[in-house]
Amino acid sequence: MEKVDAVIFDMDGVLIDSERLSFKCFQEVLKDYDYEMDEKIYLKFIGRNIDGIRGVLKKEYGEDFPFEEIYKKKSKMALEFTNKNGVKVKPDVHKLLDYLNNKKYKIAVATSTRRERALELLEEAGVKDKVNCVVCGDQVEHSKPNPEIFLKAAKGLEVKPENCMVIEDSDAGITAAHAAKMVGIHVPDMKELEDETKKLAFKICKNLIDVKGFLEEHN
Repeated sequence: MEKVDAVIFDMDGVLIDSERLSFKCFQEVLKDYDYEMDEKIYLKFIGRNIDGIRGVLKKEYGEDFPFEEIYKKKSKMALEFTNKNGVKVKPDVHKLLDYLNNKKYKIAVATSTRRERALELLEEAGVKDKVNCVVCGDQVEHSKPNPEIFLKAAKGLEVKPENCMVIEDSDAGITAAHAAKMVGIHVPDMKELEDETKKLAFKICKNLIDVKGFLEEHN
């Protein structure tokens, strides 16, 4: 492993506990259209941007699936819930971010969420001012598992890809980190990695404090 000079975080499911909320909102909206979504379907598009989600759902439900309408209602429902109840930050996020800043690591967030919404969430979570760079789904042409978003984050941090660590919860994210030649660390949220993706992860940590311990030991 090369020396790690920068840490790139996924947002949903890593920094912010948003995946379960998104899943529940999809389920609620789909009821009105006589569609059902189980967790197995939802997990197919975790980590992907809106185009990736559209592709999965059109394949699952058919080309006549009213994706734009449903996605808009799902997003509105999730926004209303967050505005009412606040952003739920994952455990030990701030402990790890404060540690990284104290040790002078460069920090980025690379998320498939569109920029306007991502910055709102990061601001409310108290994360935005603790990172150096944020790259979002609407700033890249190709979504994860393509490595473009991580390579753009590394460029923004002015750090070589091989000196970057990526913290991800999804198969798409770990695949993208590996393709970018970065150190991919998996911290599970809603699912374990597929067997093939496990081979691409440098390490699997059970939580963010484990990531801190790994850096202390190996860097």
